[in-house]
Amino acid sequence: MKITTVYTAIAALVLLFISVSSWVFGAVDVALVTSNLTTVMLLIVYLWNNRNNRKD
Repeated sequence: MKITTVYTAIAALVLLFISVSSWVFGAVDVALVTSNLTTVMLLIVYLWNNRNNRKD
């Protein structure tokens, strides 16, 4: 596994924890922003890491 993938997974877990904590404490806007940021970040890293793995 690449080191950037590990760092991204750790950052995603932190952001998801912030999202859940914000939701529990009633800051729904912050929870939505952080969860969407996590989703977009994971999608971009996944696509970037697998961009050369196409089979033609």
